Amino acid sequence: MSVKKAVYRCEVCANVIEELWDGRPEPECCGQTMTKLEPNKTDAATEKHVPVIERDGNRVTVKVGEAPHPMTKEHYILFVEVMAGDKVYRHDFKEGDEKAEAEFLIEAQDIAARAFCNLHSFWSSK
Repeated sequence: MSVKKAVYRCEVCANVIEELWDGRPEPECCGQTMTKLEPNKTDAATEKHVPVIERDGNRVTVKVGEAPHPMTKEHYILFVEVMAGDKVYRHDFKEGDEKAEAEFLIEAQDIAARAFCNLHSFWSSK
């Protein structure tokens, strides 16, 4: 089995899940098939949603947006992930976090980042 890491959202209750393996049936929630999310497809401000990757040696910092993304109870980033080869590094944000920014120690040079906004969905960058 290979890592799939697809992200799905329920159109009824807004539940979000991340699928880990290929070959599974499409996930269901609230009696219907969940919608597979494609990154960067939402009509929203890209300057506040596309992950920005900064590197200093093995220290990788991911900031959500060129302009800081809001982190309010109504509008916030749920998580940031960095994909590095067959590894995934993840940071989950919680209510009260001041900024949508995370640091990781990553040796791989070829990386991509993705983030999920509660209002504007799924975003990614390389």
